[in-house]
Amino acid sequence: MKKRNIGRSVVIIMLMKWIKCQVNEENKRSFSKAQEGWGELRKCAGFMGQIGGWNRYEPFEAGVLSVWKDLHAYQSFMQHPHGEIFAKSDQGSTYTNISVDIFESIFNIGTTDITAFFCKGKLLRVADCFVEEDKHARFEQVLKEAGSKGMLSGAFGSKRQNGRYLVASIWDSKHLHQRYADKELPALINESGVNVSTHRITGSLIELHPKWVVI
Repeated sequence: MKKRNIGRSVVIIMLMKWIKCQVNEENKRSFSKAQEGWGELRKCAGFMGQIGGWNRYEPFEAGVLSVWKDLHAYQSFMQHPHGEIFAKSDQGSTYTNISVDIFESIFNIGTTDITAFFCKGKLLRVADCFVEEDKHARFEQVLKEAGSKGMLSGAFGSKRQNGRYLVASIWDSKHLHQRYADKELPALINESGVNVSTHRITGSLIELHPKWVVI
């Protein structure tokens, strides 16, 4: 993993995996129990951490964020251990739909690695953004400098080939997060030059489940 400082941010060349699963009400308990079985991830080379929980905006949607050292480590995991762990958990029978996205070239928001707070946060905010090419530089600069009272840490990654970004932040207070969402976030969006009406931005607010944490 490579690091270099840019102002208040640290550039970290690694990988984020963002998973969303749709789960019927009667299967939520079974899904959660299966998710607890991913503790074997900590034995995998290049694995850095995983957190997740239920989306406050969509109560039947689970969100899971995992971080890997690099693409090679992640691909090695997918070629063998993943299938074994997945089959053992029988998690595939507990959800109706799943989406998996990979984002690379991550910047920490702040100076501390986001995985350092995987056991400390209560909320995970994730924004999935599509940004026009001429707005990339400005969008990235604003996000690198972003921060807020109550935000423990954050990171964002990109898929430069299609202008898609993932912005993740960890919070220890629902109140402070709400203040950020109501007052600070609109100002950041305006400063970044991204027009919400013409860009696709979807958000998830995950109530972190302590038994889903793997570090």
